[in-house]
Amino acid sequence: MRKVSEKSAKKYEARQVRRIHKWQRRRPGWIARTIEFLVSPIVYLFRRVIPHSTVESVLHGNLAFARRWAREGKTLRSLGVGHHSELTEAELLHSDRTVRRIHGRAVWLAAGVGFVSGIFGIFALPVGMAAILNIALRTIHRIGLSYGYPADGEAERLFVYYTLSLAGNRKPEDKAASLQAMRELLAAIAAQPSESEKPAAAVDDRIRHKALDIAHHDFSREITKQLVEVRILTSIPGIGGIVGLIVDTRYISSVGWAARHAYQLRWLEERGRLPETLLLAAVPA
Repeated sequence: MRKVSEKSAKKYEARQVRRIHKWQRRRPGWIARTIEFLVSPIVYLFRRVIPHSTVESVLHGNLAFARRWAREGKTLRSLGVGHHSELTEAELLHSDRTVRRIHGRAVWLAAGVGFVSGIFGIFALPVGMAAILNIALRTIHRIGLSYGYPADGEAERLFVYYTLSLAGNRKPEDKAASLQAMRELLAAIAAQPSESEKPAAAVDDRIRHKALDIAHHDFSREITKQLVEVRILTSIPGIGGIVGLIVDTRYISSVGWAARHAYQLRWLEERGRLPETLLLAAVPA
């Protein structure tokens, strides 16, 4: 594991805190807001049609599959450790070097999936959606592992779903709601016994329901948004592959940034290095 000087570590952390604050405050552009407004009735309908149990099964199944091909051993070796527990003493800068590569490769993978599925238009939409969801969950899991947080127990899986809800064109108030819910979940994780992988270390039903409710809304929103973007634009001859490439790379890029900032916030807060101003910024008004 490469050593980092204390001065370099503090300077780097301060720069990341500024970037996180900027990300929290960033608002979606007018195109994203227009699409969000147009699909909101369909999102409402999807939430009524698709039961919570279905969304929960899809998320759990995709995350389990994503973990199987996440190449955890290679990720840990790139960090210079044999087990994620060894990252406790690592600096943020050390983890971020690996995370940048994971993020970049995920975007390239999404570009390939988006291009291929876009060529076939609406006919490949179910396969394309499943593939992108799997890439998103795999990316979040690998990024979390790089900071020392593998998606082992139920609480960690819920944290992954919260992170997924931060992706896309989210308003600052929506990000704040998810971040505050994450903070409640982390408090529950901290209250668990040290041997947290025991079956007895279960998550409170209220926290579980809240996490899956946010995931349900996010799942419905992303399906309808991609249906509108891909269905309308891929119907124009000759540009389907390009549209699919753009839509999927933008989404996975946002997933990567959401995961990086969510786990950075968690890493900094656990070590008492998160400024009070950023703590307050994560709480809804």
